[in-house]
This record gives sequence, structure tokens and C-alpha cells, in this order.
Amino acid sequence: MKKKLIIYLFALFLLFSLGVGLSIYNTYKISRDIESVISLHRVEIIRQNLVINAQTVQGNLYITGTTFGKELDVIVDNVIALDDAARNCLNCHHNKNITGRLNQIVHTVDQYKQAISSLITTTANEQRVERLKMVAIGIGDSLLSKTQEMSFVAERSLNAKTIRALEKINSSRFILLATIIFSGLMGFLLSLRLTGMITKPITELVNATRMIASGNLGYSIAYSDKTEFGELARNFNAMSTALKEGHESIYRQQEKITESEWKFRTLSEFTYDWEYWINEKKEMVFISASCARITGYSQEEFISNPGLLSDIIHPEDKHLFDEHMSNPEAPRHGEMEYRIVTKTAQAKWLSHVCGPIYVGDRFLGRRVSNRDITDRKRLEEQLTQSQKMESLGLLAGGIAHDFNNLLTSILGYSSMLEEELSESDERKRRYVRQVLEASERAQKLTSSLLAFSRKQIMKPSRISLNTVVTNIAGLLKSLISEDIELIINCSGTESPVFSDPHQIEQVIMNLVTNARDAMPTGGRLVIGTNPVLLNPEFAGQYRVAPGRYMMLSISDTGLGIDSKDVPHIFDPFFTTKEKGKGTGLGLAMVYGIIQQNGGFIDVYSEKGWGTTFKIYQPVTEDSQDDVQWVTEDVRSNTDIRGNETILIAEDELSIRNFMEDILKSYGYHVIIAADGVDALRKYRENKESIDMVILDVVMPGKNGKEVYDSIREMSPDTRILFMSGYTQDILTSRGIYEEGLDFISKPLDVLSLMLKIRDILDRA
Repeated sequence: MKKKLIIYLFALFLLFSLGVGLSIYNTYKISRDIESVISLHRVEIIRQNLVINAQTVQGNLYITGTTFGKELDVIVDNVIALDDAARNCLNCHHNKNITGRLNQIVHTVDQYKQAISSLITTTANEQRVERLKMVAIGIGDSLLSKTQEMSFVAERSLNAKTIRALEKINSSRFILLATIIFSGLMGFLLSLRLTGMITKPITELVNATRMIASGNLGYSIAYSDKTEFGELARNFNAMSTALKEGHESIYRQQEKITESEWKFRTLSEFTYDWEYWINEKKEMVFISASCARITGYSQEEFISNPGLLSDIIHPEDKHLFDEHMSNPEAPRHGEMEYRIVTKTAQAKWLSHVCGPIYVGDRFLGRRVSNRDITDRKRLEEQLTQSQKMESLGLLAGGIAHDFNNLLTSILGYSSMLEEELSESDERKRRYVRQVLEASERAQKLTSSLLAFSRKQIMKPSRISLNTVVTNIAGLLKSLISEDIELIINCSGTESPVFSDPHQIEQVIMNLVTNARDAMPTGGRLVIGTNPVLLNPEFAGQYRVAPGRYMMLSISDTGLGIDSKDVPHIFDPFFTTKEKGKGTGLGLAMVYGIIQQNGGFIDVYSEKGWGTTFKIYQPVTEDSQDDVQWVTEDVRSNTDIRGNETILIAEDELSIRNFMEDILKSYGYHVIIAADGVDALRKYRENKESIDMVILDVVMPGKNGKEVYDSIREMSPDTRILFMSGYTQDILTSRGIYEEGLDFISKPLDVLSLMLKIRDILDRA
């Protein structure tokens, strides 16, 4: 301790010595600057004498006549005085700039002396005397100018140095004050440290004696060094250890009990599953804190209410649970799954595992572990539902393929029959028209079935929402019940939107189906369109660009949606319908379609007051005047006939016959093939005359893609058109169709087929 005290005191001495040294050094620098300023003032006096002597010599020289007398003696004396002043100034000045100028002045003085000497020693020739006088006057003028310039520069340097000296004097005050403050602060800190070194061990010793007095016999002082205080601390710790030895066994036992209790408490409080123990009297003696997370009830509520455990079992599972727990002393471990009703009236699934607890032959009860498997059960249901939807999609695709083949024949032959009937046979033409309309509705129904079961490829175009709503209105009437009134309110002013019309129809059908289910006793369903202008504030809520939109609204007067369910209605597999009556995918599909088409959807609903869905689609940049909402009759201005040879590969007999008849009626030569193998054989036999090949994608033997690849190897330029009752995305996923190839969907429309064939044949 003595060494530390000496070191800290020596540090204080060095600190104050440093402050004093810095003050002395700063004072020395300031005194040097002041001496320099005083020297400059002395030199300034000499320079002023130099200027005065130069002016006197030059003045005398000007007033002197041609003949010299006493005036010449005065000039010589003044020149000598001028020379002395210049050399004295040069000897005592050390500024490089001013010294250089003084050297020039001394050199000029020498010239001046030579000129005066020449003037003295000249003859009495007045012209020569006058000329030498003029030379002396010129040298004198130069000397006077340089002397005055040097004096001006020296005076400016003196002023600058004087200002710097004054600034240093002012700054020295701040430096001196900062040095004093810093030295004092450091001294204060060192004093605190020194005081702490002395008082800390004493304080620790006092605290230690208080702890021992309070019964903490195991307390020891942490302070340790080689000073007297360290030795005192070691002796105190030895005394404390001696006092503790008499109670060591008791302390050890208490520590084991405390550690065991801590481990058990930590395990029970942080266990994820809901654990509890039931004694031999079926009383709950322990329950983990996780019960609150799973059931909503706290540990205290379960302990204070023995019947609470039985009360929260779901009524439908109560008999299973009672049967399971009927014999608690059974040596087997039991497992089961059952439901409970939480404090917030929420149903949860639990995975229950329990086993008996024995100490020797004595039964102490059963240990139970419950894990919340609600999410797993929900995922299982969703997986089952998803598998159902996938199976439905496969079934719908297969049905649609066969059904579209039948519709192709029906639509095709009905169209041909309609064209062959005369204008006067109005009754038969009306019958045929009814068949065509029914077939078209069947075609839309097939498309709707596929739309509900899988995602379709987008084919956006500039469309009219009014036209989409009007076209689907008939199908919607057959979709809803008779006690629901359907009202269509399309806006008189409209702008086009860029969307897939079939997907928009799918959205409308989904929403109308939901509205129908929400009105079991009837009601009113209103579908309308309206142009709107979204301001930045409203558009920002949905993260879309402000501007012009078309709004499609679908409103019903049904049961409405509970406010707590509204934020989740677009979540996949979320449904408010009864179990088995809803897939939970309809609104999720609607949301995805609207997002894909660049719009957004909003919902307004109150329980018991109905629901309104509002779909906003951005309008295209083209003006409304550029949109042709009425499709012109292409037959009137387009030549769709031809005389080329076309090979048709189709495994369905009715389709082959229909296509053969319709193509021949439009002037084409037709070669028919029953399957893919037959198509390749007939192509090889007639490839020089064949202009185009129409391939069904799905055929026995070889599918359309395999036939296409073989034909391309033989003739890469052959024009090929694919057709199928399946949609393009299903064919692409099965690897039997490539994006970008020419494709037409079944059922075939005569006009669309002819236009497609003509378009392919007329390409360059």
C-alpha cells in the first residue's frame, strides 16, 4: 500500500510539474515575440532616418547650382549619413524579404557615392558638371523610391507581427486556464482513486462483518492483494471458513434440495406441452404453466376447481376421455386424441399420453402429457381437401375432354344444319338455334367446372366489363335459386380494361355462388359496373396507382360475414360454411385472379345485413372512343374458303366426320386419319400434296406431340394446328404440348376454326 501511495503522489507531482512547465514555455514564447516586436520598432527608427537622409540628399542636390561650394560639402555629409543608415539597417534586420530590398538600397547608395565623387572631381566644364548632376539626381530618385518602398514593406511586416504577438498573448490566457483546469481535474480524479484504494477494503471488511453477523457464514471477501488490507482479508476469509465447517453438511443438503426444486420448477414452467399429475384419488396435484397457453385457464383455476378438467372436454369426446381415464391404476401407457373447449370457446385438438407412477409397489397416480395438435389436424383436413380438389380437377379434365368432343359434333352439325335451312323455314331454324344455345351453355358450364378445379393460363385482352356481365347473366340465373332476384346495373359510360374475360367470368361465378349460399331463404343479388377515379389516399391503402378504374360490384342481402372473419376470408382453406359444404378455395382463387389481372378487391359486410364485393380494374390507356364494343360479322367481309389439302388426325369418329364435312363444304380437300400412327402413315404417302395438318393432342398409339415431332423431321415447314378438349396448361404440364404452337380448343366453333385455318395457311 505504501508503494501505491508513493506512486500516486509522484504522479500528482508530475502532473502539476507538467502544468507549470507548459505555462513557463508559453510565457517564454510570448516574451520572444514581444522582444522581436521591440527590435522591429528599433529597426523602424533606423529605416525612417534612412528615408529622411535620402530625401535631404536629393533635396540639396536639386537646389545646388552649377558651381559648387558649401552646398557640395552638405551633400557629401548627407550621402555618408545615408550610407551609414542603410548599412546599420541591414546589420540589424533578419527578415529575408526586407534584407533583399536593403541590399538593393546599399548597392544604389554605392552608385550614388560614385556619382557624387565624379561630380566633385570633374573639371570646370559646366556641361559635363550638369550632365553628372543629372545622373546623380536620377540615381538619387531611384534610391529614394526603393527606400520608401522598403520602408512601406517593413512597416506592413511590423504591423502583422505585432498583431500575431497580441493574438498569442490573448490565446496564452486560454491555454494557461485550460492547463490549470486539466491539471486540477486530473489531480481530483487521482485523489478519488487514491481515496478509493484506501476506503474500498475498509468498506468491504465492514460489509463482510455485517454479513457474518446476519448468519451468512459462507461469506468471503473478494478483495485480494499483497498489502496489509489483503492480509487482513485473507485472515477474515479463513475465519469465515472455520465458522462454516460446523454447518457444512446442512448447507450441502439444502443446496441439493434447492437445485432439485429449481430444475423441476424450470422444467415444469418452460415445458411446451400441457403436463399434469393426478394422484390415486383422481385429484390434480400438479399442473404445468403451459396449461394457460393451451386452454386459457391458469394453474390456480385448475387446482381450485377439481371439476374444470372434465368440464373443458368437448361434449362429443367426453365419453372417450372418461373411458380412457376410468382405471388410473392400469399399468399400461395410454394414448388418444380428443378435443377441448378453451376459455375463449375455441375448439382445440390434443394428443394425450399418460402413464402410471409407482414408488416400489405403491401407486401414486398418473402422469399426463397433452400436446396441441390443432394446426396438424387443420393441415390434415386441408391436405385431404386439396387432394379432393386435385381429384376433382383430374375428373373434370377427363369429363371435359369427352364432353367437349360431343359438343364439337353437336355445335358443328347444328351450325351446318342452320346454314342449309332456308330463310323461310323459321320454325326449324328456331329449333336449331335452341340446340346451339344449349350447346354453348354446356360449353361455358364445362369451362366453369375446370375453372373451379385448377388454375388457368391468363389470356388478357381489352374487354368490356358490361359485355362480360351481360354474356354471363343467363348462366347466373340458372346458377341461383328462383327465390333470389337477380338485378344487373351496368353503367352507361364505360372504359375498357385489360383482363382475361374467362377469368373475370370465373370470379363472378364464384362470388355469385357464395351469395346464393348466403341467402338460403331468398333475397336480392345486384351486379353492377361503374367508372371511378381513385385518389392517391384511397389507392395508397391498397398499394395501387391512383387514376381511372372500372368497378365491378356484387351485392347480396344474405347473412353477412362476422367482423372477426372478414380479415381472413381470402385466406386459402378458410371457410365459414358448415363442414363438408365449403372448400375454402373459392375466395382465395378470386383474390389471386384479380391480383393477376392488375386489380384489387374490397369487401364490405355486416352480420345480418348482407355483403358487397367491389372489384377494381384499371382502365387501359386507350380512350373509350377507340374501343369497338360490338363484334362485326366476319362472314360479311372475310374470305374463309380454300382449296388446299388438309390432313386431320382425330380418334373420335363423330369429330372426324364433322370436320371432314365442314372442311369439304368450304372447298378444302380432306385426308382423314383415325390415330397418330395412321396420321404418320398417310402423311408419308401424301406429304407432297398436304398443305396443313390438324392434330388432336391426345390420341391412342402416338399422341399429337409425337406426330408433330415426326412430321417436323420429315418436313420442317409443314403448317400444323393442334386441337383438344383439354386446356393448354393441362397439356403443357403433361409434356404433350409446347407453348407458342397454334392451338384451338374443343368444342370447335365453325367460324373460329375456319378463320384459324385460313390464318395459318395465309402466313408467309
